[in-house]
Amino acid sequence: MEIDPVGIDFSLNPRRKPSAQVERIPLLDEDIHGSLDEDTRNHSLRANFLPPAFSPTKESDSVGTIEWPSEEFTVSSPVFTNLPQIRPSHLCTASEETQRLRRKLLRGANVLIVQAGYSGKRFIYERLKELGVQVTIMDGPDSWARNLLDQGLIRDYLELDFTDYSTVFDRAMRLVRQLDYSLDGVTTYYEDAVPLAARIAYELKLMANPVFACESARNKQKTRSCLKEKGLAVPAFYLIRDKEDLPLASEVVGFPAILKPVYGAASMGVYRVNDYQQLEEEFNQLVPLMDPKKDSIWAQGTEMILEEYYDGDEFDVDVLLFSGQVVYCAISDNWACCEPWFQETGTNIPSLYPLEKQKELMVFAQQCTLALGFVLGAFHVEVKYTSRGPRLIEVNARMGGMCVRDANLVAWGVDLVEEHMMASLGIPIRPLMPRKPLAYLAEAAVNAPYSGIIESDDWLQVLSDDPRTKVLRYFKKKGDMVRGPEDGMPDWIAEIICVSLVSGKDALEYMQRALCERLQVPIKPLQGKERKNFFFPKHSHPFTLLTYDG
Repeated sequence: MEIDPVGIDFSLNPRRKPSAQVERIPLLDEDIHGSLDEDTRNHSLRANFLPPAFSPTKESDSVGTIEWPSEEFTVSSPVFTNLPQIRPSHLCTASEETQRLRRKLLRGANVLIVQAGYSGKRFIYERLKELGVQVTIMDGPDSWARNLLDQGLIRDYLELDFTDYSTVFDRAMRLVRQLDYSLDGVTTYYEDAVPLAARIAYELKLMANPVFACESARNKQKTRSCLKEKGLAVPAFYLIRDKEDLPLASEVVGFPAILKPVYGAASMGVYRVNDYQQLEEEFNQLVPLMDPKKDSIWAQGTEMILEEYYDGDEFDVDVLLFSGQVVYCAISDNWACCEPWFQETGTNIPSLYPLEKQKELMVFAQQCTLALGFVLGAFHVEVKYTSRGPRLIEVNARMGGMCVRDANLVAWGVDLVEEHMMASLGIPIRPLMPRKPLAYLAEAAVNAPYSGIIESDDWLQVLSDDPRTKVLRYFKKKGDMVRGPEDGMPDWIAEIICVSLVSGKDALEYMQRALCERLQVPIKPLQGKERKNFFFPKHSHPFTLLTYDG
């Protein structure tokens, strides 16, 4: 079990993202998979991009039957020159032997990673070091990742100021052309850097997704326009450049609606607005926050979008592509958000939604990803199952955050870090897919239920006696002031991860008992505030599958 105190990067984090939201060190260890019987481990693996229950049975179910225009691969990966006896055609099957060959090709590859992200992403560079990848990181002057060079985890560090987005590509290319070694690939695991990484790779004639696809995914207005042109369902939406656009936007979209930045990430500045007055208020509050000096993400643009509010349950779909084909797809349940700010509360994998609806969601997520023009790598697609069927929230053209890498590794044995790197180097990927889940993971991001001061540094320890407990992580320490929902977006105060070898319901029951019975809220309320229980979405999917008293 992993127990973490609050990390210093959280207090310095400009996006208020706790370590759970910035891809912490993986929790996978031998005790999770070690108790599986040998027959399950050795004979249940197969090659497929969907678990057996979701495999397309009709031609109309296959995403491949939809003719999206896609960019042909015109470059060959430099990594194959190191082992000329291995050809791409040798790697198009799923087996332990072919995975060993892929890893041989990875060893010694020189890869530029654009922007390292937050310090919680350290595990990515530890894993790439294990795989023998020679990583060069390009990031800002104050990035924590500079220390990775001194620690021997990366080969090189290129310092670049990202705040002037209009000139960043030219300045990045000047740095790259000064290197005394050649690059085999360029990629990123960080949302903000996806378009820039693609442009650099394209300029160097290396493997990459089309630049237009990356730019379309980063821009929420372009995403919806592109999908609408391809005949896929999109919400009513309207681009807001300034306050004068608000009346027409509200007329086109109606209420309730969602106001969000076009270039936001991690639910930054996302609000539900129920009427025009609330729209004006949230717009006025959001404008001063979108300052490139506060966060370089706003250097890409400060426009907003107003779009239709979707009812229904929310899901994440993790997709791996190679050569424009889906080679892996897994779905997880997102627990009901803490609205109106859409603050995450938790997730579980595998999904417990009805199988046919899971299949609809997965196929739709694949359609959206391919329709945008993507051809390779890892994607984290956020969708909802509404009263009108599956609908897209957004396509993130990178590996998902929070515990996404851990979740896929624990449940399905697929490492998104190495699969994305292989694909980015032009190494054909085909992950092994078990016939049934290897384990069942649930993660809770604990929100402060009211404003006050943290009273304890060990309030999670009561859960340490349960063998299903894998991670207990504090985001706030004793004496810290925290904000509850009555005063704005609530603070995350902790993360809990459990893993069950029994069932998904067993993992959910653990979380329900932890947050509704075992844990005491460790917050002394401010004067005039009342003590409340933890927010827990027990009346929404997937917790409606459990039986409650009262």
